[in-house]
Amino acid sequence: MADDDSAMLHNRAMIINNLSMLVKQKCMIRADLGGKESALTAIVAINHKEGTLVLDYCSSDYLNRKLMTTPNVHFSTGFNGIQVNFTGDKITLTKYEGAPAFSMPIPSSLFWYNRREYYRVNTPMMNPSICEVVLASPKQDSTKEYIEAYNNPAIMSAIRQQSLAKIQKELSLKKQRFIEAYAKMSIENKIKAKREQAQEQQEENSKVKTDSAVPDERLLDVIISELYDISLSGFSITNSSEEASSFLIPGAIYENCVLTMPGNGKVTATLKIMMKRTIEARKITAGFSELVGIKFIDLKQTEESMVLRYIQDVERQSGVLNI
Repeated sequence: MADDDSAMLHNRAMIINNLSMLVKQKCMIRADLGGKESALTAIVAINHKEGTLVLDYCSSDYLNRKLMTTPNVHFSTGFNGIQVNFTGDKITLTKYEGAPAFSMPIPSSLFWYNRREYYRVNTPMMNPSICEVVLASPKQDSTKEYIEAYNNPAIMSAIRQQSLAKIQKELSLKKQRFIEAYAKMSIENKIKAKREQAQEQQEENSKVKTDSAVPDERLLDVIISELYDISLSGFSITNSSEEASSFLIPGAIYENCVLTMPGNGKVTATLKIMMKRTIEARKITAGFSELVGIKFIDLKQTEESMVLRYIQDVERQSGVLNI
């Protein structure tokens, strides 16, 4: 709810941190001046030493005078789906970088209402999150399209080859990242890393021995895709496989899917395909490409917390949360 007390911030460090985001993104802010009058401004800087906000000059002299004489001016804006409100008084004329501007004390409280389930961030391209949609054998309630695609040898063969290629690529990248990290380690950490690597290899070898002599090719019946963005309600993936597109049909539900979030572990979830649209490819990279919207179904609280931590980590890495 928009009047939730938990959305009201009183911690000064958090208030400055959040207002810094508005500065970085150059968000336009509406100042309500009483009645039907309002003015558009923006926070152009935060003066930590003096404890003030520097506001941009308005579009007219009348509004500028009104802003300085109106008590308890109500400021509001939107930021990435977040509702932001605060009040200000003692607004005075100042200069910023040689141009007229306004100064006001940093507010003692800040309303920062984030509808978390709709807040979405783009995922990193260099170290992306991976979604694995598991293609199970058709059931009695499977759709006609699913059954036809699953029983099509050409489609399933292509998907298995694509899955194997992506797994091999990921193993190669994992090995390369280990080599790069190993080179920067101390002797003590190198010994520890080698032991952990040997233990992992031993566990993998043990797993292979307990499995059947001939690997089940159905283990490759997986659509492996990189995430484009993510929120607490779901995420979207980019798909460049026409064969995989045969299964990514709006309304389709897939169980036991795995979402791998670098640095934040893995989440096993039930997913529902919500929509998909074709991405116009450039001439240089001509080929099939589509964006697929996916929704979490009944995500557990512990797994939701993992997704939230990942979203926050992505924000920090992008610099959005830095003051």
